[in-house]
Amino acid sequence: MQKRQIASNLILFLFFIVVSLAAIFSDLFQNPIKTGSEIIEQAKLFTSSDLGLVKNITLKNKSGEFAFERNENNQISPWHMVSPREISANSLFIEKLFNALTTIKVKKIFPEEQINISNFSIDKPTSTLNITDQNGKEMTIVFGLMNTIDNSTYIKISGRNGIYHVEAPNVSLENASILNLIESQIISINLDTIVSFKIYRGNKKNISPQLEIKKQEDTWFDRAGNTLPKDKIDDYFHELSNLKSSFIIDKQTDSQKKQLSNLTRNSDYIVSIEDNKANTIDYNISGIIHELSDLDLKNEDCFVVTISNNTTSYVVKKEFHELFNRKSDSLGAIAGKPLQKKTEKKTEAKPVNLDINTEKD
Repeated sequence: MQKRQIASNLILFLFFIVVSLAAIFSDLFQNPIKTGSEIIEQAKLFTSSDLGLVKNITLKNKSGEFAFERNENNQISPWHMVSPREISANSLFIEKLFNALTTIKVKKIFPEEQINISNFSIDKPTSTLNITDQNGKEMTIVFGLMNTIDNSTYIKISGRNGIYHVEAPNVSLENASILNLIESQIISINLDTIVSFKIYRGNKKNISPQLEIKKQEDTWFDRAGNTLPKDKIDDYFHELSNLKSSFIIDKQTDSQKKQLSNLTRNSDYIVSIEDNKANTIDYNISGIIHELSDLDLKNEDCFVVTISNNTTSYVVKKEFHELFNRKSDSLGAIAGKPLQKKTEKKTEAKPVNLDINTEKD
């Protein structure tokens, strides 16, 4: 009986040793190096103040390498693509990227061992983000394996220990192409930030606008002080925001420069939009044209839109030209509620975004 007891104790002891060794092995190669409250403390990898200092961004993925630079003097469209093209960037995409980084949630932190680097594809990243702040401080964020089952990914941040298992950002860096990074909309100001909208027939310096509306505390008024139905304004702005181009010209030939300059000087309409930070953009709407130098318009009647804060020009089909021949009575003015002069606290505006030189369907 005593021999059986000794044998039983020995078996239990050996089992304990095996389980302990397995736990140690698992901890070394797969288990997170921090758990519980320690994870919660490190759950916020980036802060808004950190990203607010970013001056340069480089994104590398399967589509290529894209470099961006922030222009602090341009509040409406602060980000500019410097490579592979020189053109205003889709600042909204970068804004969404920054928001994703500041809200990203950490699930686990794994040790930076070679087996984890390989298993989580840190050595063969799906995308790499390099950011540099205005003080010259650099940071590299490597995005590894994407887990489609729980919508998570693994990232390695330069200067920090461990590999982070995190919720996948709601911005697709792996699949981002130049079409995502350059906005295709012509009039792409955030409509919620507009406080003044004017349309001039011809040169705005010499005549009064044919349409002038202003917003106060979410209520729109025409020049006479009549209230305008919000749904009418929203519908009209929605039409304008959906304005698409047939061709986008970001690199002009010499002959195009001459012709586009002449079209801009002799615009049929000028749309002037002011946001709630007192930034103003003018959109010059040309007359109908039948041809444009070095560009095949496919025998279609078109017009050209040029923008005051950008060198990009947009060629648009003729049928959209009527969008700019609007007056306040077409927006359903309701008399009897005067516009009150009031100084409002201004909130931050979202940027304008532009697209690339390519043909659109």
